[in-house]
Amino acid sequence: MKIAGATDRGFIRSMNQDSYLIQRINDAVLAVVCDGIGGARAGDIASSVSCKMMDDLFVKKDHFSDKEDVKSWLRSAIAEVNQHIVALSRNVEDYQGMGTTMVAVIFSAYGMIGANVGDSRIYGINEEFIQLSDDHSLVNELVKLGKVRKEDANRHPNRNMLTNAIGIGIQIDIDIFEILNQYDTILLCSDGLHGYVDETDIYHTIQSDANLEDKVRTLIGMANSAGGYDNTTVILGDLRGDDHE
Repeated sequence: MKIAGATDRGFIRSMNQDSYLIQRINDAVLAVVCDGIGGARAGDIASSVSCKMMDDLFVKKDHFSDKEDVKSWLRSAIAEVNQHIVALSRNVEDYQGMGTTMVAVIFSAYGMIGANVGDSRIYGINEEFIQLSDDHSLVNELVKLGKVRKEDANRHPNRNMLTNAIGIGIQIDIDIFEILNQYDTILLCSDGLHGYVDETDIYHTIQSDANLEDKVRTLIGMANSAGGYDNTTVILGDLRGDDHE
């Protein structure tokens, strides 16, 4: 597979609170996108520390024995990261109230396993553009209840209110799910992309003939062209290509 990623501050925010990770051990690849929350309360620290911990834990793991081992490691690693972020938030005054979203995918010989905490997203792309992760947000709950239309969600005044995130408490919900091996491309992104760029435009960019790095740069450029209101992070995994990072 080929995989590429990038992050950008955008035009409005004073700092980039997004972080991402692409790491390889033997025949497995870990991709992670984190979007820090907490404003001046060290959201950038929460996201960067979370990615660094996932990196360290993944390298120590070295290899996986089967699909269940992948799922178990992913859940326990994210739980360990959460406990560490909670401890930092409680013990360091400048870090109080910080947290981060996280989406992660492990590509391995046992298939693809995804994980989600918060409202960053994982998409699968073939002939369709399919959201694979479920947003942990107030607006998504309202959509499920039929109180807000899906097409209106990105314009809702409470669209940025999360119901779940790393760092909010010792007990968090961690979605772990299998990704069927039917997609040509996997996209991980922060809401700087999916919150401001139409999914049809994202899909057409990913399906273009450009190389993977150019597609990543184009997607970030599209978010900035829409106003650059937020930090934007994109990872694209092309499941049809040769190894590349």
